[in-house]
Amino acid sequence: MDSDPDAGRYFAAWFGELRSLRRDLRSARFDPDRARLAPLVDRALAHYDAYYRARSELARSDPVGAFTTPWATPVERGVAFWVAGFRPTTFVQLLYTESGRRFEARLEDFLLGAGARSGDLGDLSPVRVDRIDELHRRTVREEDEIGEEMDRIQEGEGLDVEGSVDRIERVMGRADALRMRTLGGLVGLLNPVQAAELLVALADLEIGLREYGLEHEHEHERVPDEC
Repeated sequence: MDSDPDAGRYFAAWFGELRSLRRDLRSARFDPDRARLAPLVDRALAHYDAYYRARSELARSDPVGAFTTPWATPVERGVAFWVAGFRPTTFVQLLYTESGRRFEARLEDFLLGAGARSGDLGDLSPVRVDRIDELHRRTVREEDEIGEEMDRIQEGEGLDVEGSVDRIERVMGRADALRMRTLGGLVGLLNPVQAAELLVALADLEIGLREYGLEHEHEHERVPDEC
């Protein structure tokens, strides 16, 4: 990823693999052979890690280019991005949303005493919830620290341009590390079915934003021709 075109090609290939992983995770989620799930979960985590490593490589030669993520659509950058990517707490919020949605879908069965343990995200144990909350609190604290550091860079604080660019690279690296640490930490607290559901939900979010962003760009490009 030495230049913007290379970065764009890398991201396009990365996104194509994300779609494939989502399909495989969905399929394995309902496979009676649950042994398929754990390797797929590991592959998905490695896929995200590979993206951040590749972006880190780009940042060493072009920190500003890596930070602006030119391969992403304006919608993705405007709606979802914080320090060039999702807020790490987004992963926790997504988990809670999926858990609540699945629990509510079976609420009537539970109230009637007919609810069986499902093992999915709607069936988080109190111990797991406590550990997720603890991880969430740690993530919020570090996220706030990174945000404050980014604010100081944007305000200048007496640094020259070169010094600011170097700090952008370091802060982005710290943000990416927190993203991976949070996602990996959540997956480590879940069983394979729950982890697969979280990763599918995350892929749905990324793919949905991407598709909407591309559609928005195409609509914007067509407007002058129709006027």
